Amino acid sequence: MTPYQICEENESLNRRRIRSRSIGLAVLAVLLLVGVSGCAGGAVQTTSWTGLTVVEDKLYVADLQQVVVLNADDAEVVWSFPGSEEEGGGMWLSQEELAKSTRGAVFYVAPAVGDGYVIVASQAPSTSMLGQPRNIIWGLNPETGRWWHFDDARGQYIEGGAIGGGLFVIGNSDNNVYALDVESGLLKWVFETGHRVWATPLIVSDTVYIGSMDHHLYALELESGRVKWDFQAAGAFAGTPALGDGTLYVGAFDDQFYAIDAGTGSERWRFKGQNWFWGSPVVHDGVVYAADVAGVVYALDAKTGAEVWRQAVESPVRAGLALAENGSQLFVGSQDGTLRALATADGFVMWSRESDGQVLSTPVVDEGILYELLLYSSQRLRALHVENGRDVWVYPPVVEEE
Repeated sequence: MTPYQICEENESLNRRRIRSRSIGLAVLAVLLLVGVSGCAGGAVQTTSWTGLTVVEDKLYVADLQQVVVLNADDAEVVWSFPGSEEEGGGMWLSQEELAKSTRGAVFYVAPAVGDGYVIVASQAPSTSMLGQPRNIIWGLNPETGRWWHFDDARGQYIEGGAIGGGLFVIGNSDNNVYALDVESGLLKWVFETGHRVWATPLIVSDTVYIGSMDHHLYALELESGRVKWDFQAAGAFAGTPALGDGTLYVGAFDDQFYAIDAGTGSERWRFKGQNWFWGSPVVHDGVVYAADVAGVVYALDAKTGAEVWRQAVESPVRAGLALAENGSQLFVGSQDGTLRALATADGFVMWSRESDGQVLSTPVVDEGILYELLLYSSQRLRALHVENGRDVWVYPPVVEEE
């Protein structure tokens, strides 16, 4: 499917949504879909939003022009790809093919980190006048300087992948799920769905759980890609499921939030929200938390689906939710650039922080610090104290005028 066909299909979907929704929510759906599908023109358009992964004391950020690794305590750059010799990225730029493949590339989606590799998606301009942009997966080993790339997928990568069992698994807009060897980048298996795959997979032991825009949530064998079971909803799955006590929790574009038996794929319960469920939920201490695109946050009993509380945050929510490490606070980022901390007990807004951008990526909590990515902002990344939302640092750092 070409970018123009994707745009036409999305426009058709948007028209149906406009007829069935209020004007405000329909306009939101249009904006979100156009932003994801990359229909705004130009040689290379990002198809997703920047992503962040925290491992130990390092932040791994897909920051559009580069993959940047920062120290968690002070945001100092450790290395970048591609980067200068001074930043430590030059060990990958010494080869002509690598330089050609990264020239003009855009790096996005949350990097996957594990087995010694940092794996991230990029989109690079075509090398010919009439060609299509190249969608490339990069596997980077910062210890050895080794790298590999995979560019066989025909479509755009919307979200990141996951690492497990020596494999990197990721969905693509060409309707396929790809499993690559972490060390070599060699293709191990491909699973074809009925539509584009936007969601990041969840890998648990020997099983890959991944949703598709074909309205199915699949459980695949990690080693082979064979289907163990699939669950069908009335709308697309675009988020990563949360797992708790053998149950998968995930929302869909049919306004329904589902609890699904992780072993059999059978439905345990469902809950109807006010709009699409896009971002990933979280589950803690018998309660599952989810937000719909209308900006309503729900706390649901994990066993029964009964509503515990709900809180409207007054702005659309596309990003996934994050929990404080002690489970007392729930962090919700919204399209208006506001990050809110809700009390998990009752949904009370404990603090909020505004910005001049948008929060479209899932925040990350680590050792009492909340890391927030911003889009369309002069500040691309903020580190905040969990208890009060005050700044620890911002990246890039603010340069004071003399």
